Formats: sequence, structure tokens, C-alpha cells
Amino acid sequence: MRELTVKIKPLTPIWTGDEDRECRTLRETSIIGSLRWWYEVLVRGLGGSACDSTSDNRCPDKDGNHCDACELFGCTGWARKFRLEIESNKLAVIPEIKIGTREKRVIKGKKKYLKRNVAGFMADGSIILKFIPLRKISSNEWALLNKALDIIANYGGLGAKISQGNGVIEIVENNLPYRDRKPESAILKKEGNTIKSPNLNDFFFYKFHIKFKDGISNLIDRKVFWTHASDHNGFNDNWENWRKLWNDYCFLPIAFHIRDAIRQVEDDKNKRHEIFGELGKGSKIFVSHGYKTGDKTVETRIWGYDVKESIKNKIKKELENKLKEKLFSKEEYKESLESCILTEEKTGREILGVVR
Repeated sequence: MRELTVKIKPLTPIWTGDEDRECRTLRETSIIGSLRWWYEVLVRGLGGSACDSTSDNRCPDKDGNHCDACELFGCTGWARKFRLEIESNKLAVIPEIKIGTREKRVIKGKKKYLKRNVAGFMADGSIILKFIPLRKISSNEWALLNKALDIIANYGGLGAKISQGNGVIEIVENNLPYRDRKPESAILKKEGNTIKSPNLNDFFFYKFHIKFKDGISNLIDRKVFWTHASDHNGFNDNWENWRKLWNDYCFLPIAFHIRDAIRQVEDDKNKRHEIFGELGKGSKIFVSHGYKTGDKTVETRIWGYDVKESIKNKIKKELENKLKEKLFSKEEYKESLESCILTEEKTGREILGVVR
């Protein structure tokens, strides 16, 4: 019997934090949690049921029924149908760098700048996700899982901290069954507890091509990228680590710069926190680091859900100008950015149209 594996290559770091919020190993539970989140998003988009497995309203319901997502991923009284094992011989913890916050935050009654970490795992070769069935997995469940993996690889991210640049992957090889089969919404159970969001119908996905006038290695050597406020005391740059991330792992750590740029599309503070999150509250918009497409170019992803059309349009129209303001450390460096072009745009509805 052939092994049921998916080989992936990380394009930006994969983060799988532990109970201490450290990323010491590539943890199966974190990858399963991420796969489940996207599976739930897809199932809701197809009209099926998917509970919030982290809330008190999770499955089973009062009658003992469970949702379509729990059917595969399990819940109390109903075991997950597969075990996941992760293999990689060339996994590496990337050298960590920090990006300061633009403004001081109130922490325990005092205003102070914070440091935002760029960290996680990359791999020189492939990371192998091995799916080991423990009970019968239906053809429709395999089809749903394959489609969730496709969405992750083509538009989203895998693992934790995907709103902060992490988790962009490429699928090198997929040996799972029924990978060419379309999921069938008609045979979803639609039982158990469910919530309405996040739902693939409400998602948008953008890819931007960012081009610089000079080679990115040269720009790093010139220290043109913004790292911290001038009055952020005790902040130490590590440009050698910037060089390693670009030269060894082929990505530019600019997700925080992009987030800082697009946060400005919403003026109302409360609405901005609703969209982009705050301490203790997750973001509805996700941003990747820039992964290499050439010596002078990177691609970045911005995606999200439950966001007004006006906000999405502002992101598309204003990112280039706003990025110039946030990406560079000095006014004179702004001309280093040649262009920031939207190269691909998809809605969740369009993806579902292909699935159905």
C-alpha cells in the first residue's frame, strides 16, 4: 500500500508554537489545527456544518451529533480518523530578527514600543506530511482535505501566525487519494453545532508583485529597510540575519511593514481593531512576507474575510504609496521601490465555483 503523503516546501517560515509560545519543533497538533481551520472554512462555504472546536459551543451537540468537520477531525466521543506524522531531514530554525512597533503601546500602565519577531522553520528540502488513516475516510472527505490543501498552497498559509507573514507553502507532491475529485456538498451531514464564520464565500485573496530598482541583497547591505523608531531605546538591528533570510531562505521579512501600511486604510480605531486585530484578538486580514521571485522582486499575499468592499478596494489601490511610507528607513530610500502591482485576485466564491 502506497504511503499517503504530501510533500511541501515552505516559502515563508512555518510557525507551530508550544504552550510557552516558543517554536522549538514542527508540531503535528498545530498543523492539524491549521488544516482543520481551512477545512471548516471550505465546509461552511459548501453549506455544511462546522463548529468552533475551540469554544464551549463545540461538538457534540445536546443530542450527541457532530458537525461535518468533526466527522474527520474528531471531537469529544468521536476520534479523529487519521494520524499525522511530519518528516524532514533538513529542517532549520531561521535566524530571528525583530521589527519594532510604529507607536508605543500601553503595557501595564506604561507606554512602550514592542518588538515583533520574525521566526519559525524553513527547510532545505521538502517537509513530508504523512496521513495515516485510523478509520475509513470517505472519498468526499479526501476530496475536501485535498481542496483545503490546494487553497492553503495557492492562496493562504499553513500553521500559526499566518497574519504576520508565516506559512506560505508550495505543494511539491501530493499522493493523497481523490485529489482530482470535486467535493460534493449534497452528501455533507449538516448536523451538530455550527457557526457561520469564517466562510469561504466571504474570503478574498490578493497576490502582489513587488519590484525594487536595485537588487534586494544590495538594499539589505545599504540598510534601507525600516526596523524601528528612532527613539526605540535598546533596539539592536541584525542585518546579518536579514542577509541570511534572503540569501539562504529566499524571503524578505516585510509582513509587518505591509500590515502597518494597510492598517491605514481604516481611520476608525475600533473598526481597525475589528479588522486587523489587537492584543488578544485575532486578525481578519492575513499578510505574507515577500518570497523571492527574482533578484529584485518578491511576491506577497494578502487575504482575509468579512471585510467591506471599500476596505478591499483601498488595499488594492493604495498599497504601493502606503508601502513606500512604511517600508524604508529614510525619505531618500523611497525611490528604491519601482512598483507594487496586483497580479492575481480571487474571491472565495470563485474558488467555490470551481469546486462545485
